[in-house]
Amino acid sequence: MFFNSYEEEALFNELLRKIFFVVVVLLFGCGDSEPNLLENSNDENLDLPFEVGIRSILEPVTSSFTGVEYPIQLYLPKNRIIGKKYPVIYVLDAEWHLKRVADSLDRLELEAIIIGIENFVDASYKHREDYSQWPLAQDYFNFIVNELAPKLESNYPINQSKRSIVGHSYTGLFAGLAMLMDDPQDPFFSAHVSFDGSFWAHTEITPQLISDRGVLDERLKSKAILIAARGRVSNGRYVDWFQAMLEYEEFKGLEIIKLEYDVDHIPVVEHAMDDAMRALLIGQ
Repeated sequence: MFFNSYEEEALFNELLRKIFFVVVVLLFGCGDSEPNLLENSNDENLDLPFEVGIRSILEPVTSSFTGVEYPIQLYLPKNRIIGKKYPVIYVLDAEWHLKRVADSLDRLELEAIIIGIENFVDASYKHREDYSQWPLAQDYFNFIVNELAPKLESNYPINQSKRSIVGHSYTGLFAGLAMLMDDPQDPFFSAHVSFDGSFWAHTEITPQLISDRGVLDERLKSKAILIAARGRVSNGRYVDWFQAMLEYEEFKGLEIIKLEYDVDHIPVVEHAMDDAMRALLIGQ
């Protein structure tokens, strides 16, 4: 085929490219398996409609730090683009909360990878309670940072500068402590989301941990999203107490976002989730 100009040839080639893309969509877009169409495309300007993410169960991971095995869940954006890295959210208590976080991302049409860590189940979830508090919290933190993350993150397109951790109640306490346990110069997490954290259980140790962290380094680079329930059964005033201690230390680089709701301790997770995910991911 002959063309009168380079522009005519370029237009013809562009038309062929678009026809080829439509054919690929028709051939492969109707299957039940996870599509890799955008992962195999270098065109990041393709404007496909948002699709809900893909949820799966991974093999459990055993920790040498805590001595137990943790069930793991995963959520991936569906229309992933080759070369693009996504924020990752580590969700604690995943047997209860991964669905809530994933549903929120789908509703808001936000893209992130979720790694959900379920609990080791013993009587009254005692293991969860103990490992959310100092000093055993250090072992749980080491499991996430030094065992779980290296095992999983290399398999997925994760932006390692945009890691966040989400917890509620006792694990909300742990999310707050994770700020203080992290490496001051090279922190693993860039954001910490605590839903009505159980800071009442830690009133003697937490002030010392915050003070020690301030002596170690005046910088604490984090977006700390603190959710306080204000219902009859809630931890709101202890969330206020934790916030006040952080502000008193005047850490450089610490951004505190406070969200408050007139609901009880348990329903605040569902009630506040969309606001928390907007605060976490929009504008990153």
